[in-house]
Amino acid sequence: MLGKAGQKIDWLVDHYMAVCLLLALFILSMVGVGDMRAVSMLGLLLCVVGIIQQSAQVDLWIFVPLVIYDLFAMASSWAAYGNIADGYGVTHLVFPTVYLLMACLSGGEQLLLKWLCLGWAGAAAFLGVVQFTYRAAFLGSARRMGGVIGNPNAMGIFLVIGWFALRYFLEGQEGDGKGQGHFLLSSMEPILLAALGLTLSMGSFVAMAAGICVLIGGKKREASRARLPHPWRETLRYAQGLLAKASLGIGWGILLYLAAARTDVPWISLGLFGYLAVLSLCWKRLGAFLDAYPWMAAAISAGGIFVAAAAVAVRPSSLATFAERLEMMENGLHYLVQSPLLGVGPYRWRFLNLADSDKYFNTWHIHNVLIHVGVELGWIAMAMLAVLAARGYAKKSSLPQKGGFTAFCVHNLMDTGFFYLGIMSFTLIFAGMPGHGGKRVNGFWLKAFFGTAALIYAYGLYAGMKM
Repeated sequence: MLGKAGQKIDWLVDHYMAVCLLLALFILSMVGVGDMRAVSMLGLLLCVVGIIQQSAQVDLWIFVPLVIYDLFAMASSWAAYGNIADGYGVTHLVFPTVYLLMACLSGGEQLLLKWLCLGWAGAAAFLGVVQFTYRAAFLGSARRMGGVIGNPNAMGIFLVIGWFALRYFLEGQEGDGKGQGHFLLSSMEPILLAALGLTLSMGSFVAMAAGICVLIGGKKREASRARLPHPWRETLRYAQGLLAKASLGIGWGILLYLAAARTDVPWISLGLFGYLAVLSLCWKRLGAFLDAYPWMAAAISAGGIFVAAAAVAVRPSSLATFAERLEMMENGLHYLVQSPLLGVGPYRWRFLNLADSDKYFNTWHIHNVLIHVGVELGWIAMAMLAVLAARGYAKKSSLPQKGGFTAFCVHNLMDTGFFYLGIMSFTLIFAGMPGHGGKRVNGFWLKAFFGTAALIYAYGLYAGMKM
């Protein structure tokens, strides 16, 4: 027993940085948009780990814009409040911190980190489904699943990124191309999709659809380059299998929600939960069945139309909500020219909206991240986010990574996932790829960044304790 325990301890010691980043993602997922004290304490611990590193392979086109964005976030806070604690500067410093720490890992350790973070996404999905089923069956309470993040829309895009991370391994992006779709990974897919269905997040569904279009378009290009005899046929079969599984998983989640919220027998959700367990065990076999009978995959994927219709029927207010978000963006555009350099200040748009003649939206963030950042933090901060998006598309990443990054970007054009620290950190870990097109950074610069960041986190902790 001691020998096995010793091996586990040795493994943790050998991969301590990957484990630290996993624990950081776990904490950041729990704090939502950020608690100053919790994030500052976490940042200090990460800086302790980072300051002893000797070198990193980092993509400066991602790291530098993250730093510049954060500097202008701090400057905006200083201009508005006379300090850098009242705003996003301290909490959003965790983004370049996590990215630079990830850049200190070897390629194998970065792959391990993706595995670990995918495991956390799967565990979060499972816990969310269990919690929803328990509340529905025993407490008679059925609400959209907010999960560990606490907000259904934010949880939705978190699960979408987790699903694309799962596709990354199922489609064998690291290795011989035969895939790593073993039993555990296959069983995780319906749980992720069902949990996504329980969020009823329309923005996440649209973002996922955009990412799937990237996957399908990429498969078509790959088939054409490989000079396959029927590239369109191969692409169609791939799309049918993908959409069939997505329709089944998300459809089950919506069905569970309907059973719990729209019937007089919510305990029936226990039977549906048992069905999900069986579906998870048979998911890999289902994939083989769909490959063998493509006509069945086509029929099930066509059923996705009914799944989409059911989602809209369950949330008929979603169309009005989308129209309201367009009004919100229009309202924000009026403030873009008010203070182009540093913006109107963090958290101030809400009060400006309260005082103006437009509709009051009663939310802290404009549901378009670029517009919100431009309004509150200025045009340069907004431009840095645009540079990050452009660099993400320019990198030679795998199709699931491009699909997940596309979903994240599309979601942030109509929601606020960027401001949830766990979601942005998960995206950086999954799609950041610091070693691809990266530059070698020596220990001096690492110590300079982590030392400076530690001072800022210490200030944030002190300010948070005084609040």
